[in-house]
Amino acid sequence: MSSTRKVALPAALRTSVRMRSNRDVRGNDWQVRRSMHEKEDRAGYALVAPTTILLSVFYLFPLAQTVVFSFTNWSPTDGRELQFQGLDNFIGLFNPTNGFVAALGNTALIAAIVVPGSMLLGLIFAALLDGPVRGRAFYRTMIFAPYIAPVVGSGLIFSYLLTPLGGLVNAALRPLGFPPVPFLTTEPWAIIAIIMFVIWQQVGYTMIIYAAALATIPPSYHEAAKLDGAGVVRRFFSISLPLVTPISGFLVITGLINTMQIFTQVYVLTGGGPVGSTKTVVFWIYEQGFTFFNGGAATAASVVLLLIGIVITVLQLKLLSSRDATEMV
Repeated sequence: MSSTRKVALPAALRTSVRMRSNRDVRGNDWQVRRSMHEKEDRAGYALVAPTTILLSVFYLFPLAQTVVFSFTNWSPTDGRELQFQGLDNFIGLFNPTNGFVAALGNTALIAAIVVPGSMLLGLIFAALLDGPVRGRAFYRTMIFAPYIAPVVGSGLIFSYLLTPLGGLVNAALRPLGFPPVPFLTTEPWAIIAIIMFVIWQQVGYTMIIYAAALATIPPSYHEAAKLDGAGVVRRFFSISLPLVTPISGFLVITGLINTMQIFTQVYVLTGGGPVGSTKTVVFWIYEQGFTFFNGGAATAASVVLLLIGIVITVLQLKLLSSRDATEMV
């Protein structure tokens, strides 16, 4: 008959065995965690790989190619050998005779009116349609529809409304004694028409953003103000407006970027006329690249437009971050 007898180990040996055992457990745990992290890393790389490849092929590579071509005599048609021209393309942009500075001024004018105008109208519509308003979904849909409508189609309808003969706007002005106005072929009406058209398109977008911001305000704020005797206007300026102001910074950035890219509206309504008075920067780039086949100037203007967009975005983000820091203090 066999029996198992436990042998008591010395205290020092028991401590050594226990420490070795704990070290082995920690080592195994660390290896398990490292293996899990490696699997998570591989899964993360696999998930972002398609987006990274698409961005590299369709965005980063064309961007780098545009920057390279902006320093050369590249033309999209003749296939001549590229020659490095230094800063000549960039210096030539600011020659007053080629129209780039005027196009830059037109773009700035459109942005200066369209961005605050669309934000103001969007805020007004969002405030009017906030709460239990009969037909609210219908009105919101009608205001938002121009934003998702094809620009070419809505531009053709808009141009028809402004025609001197048979246009709805001139028909409405005729009983008031006004002669027919060729809005799209005379200055300054042509650029005013483009500004009105872009505002009409952008109001729906700003309205939706402001409506979402207004929906996040707790109803108890307005109820407490009502008990204190505050009217609708007072509640709007004291409660709603301060609480939706942070979203305005986002709308300013997106609005400036959108107006810097205006092309189709100009192409459909005025074609850049009259006498080039409504050309924007993107329209000027298109004209240089695909009408005059001056690829060097077109790519140089694209780089300048990109730098302007980066500067505006960085300034806006710094302004917003400094304001948030001030509010936190």
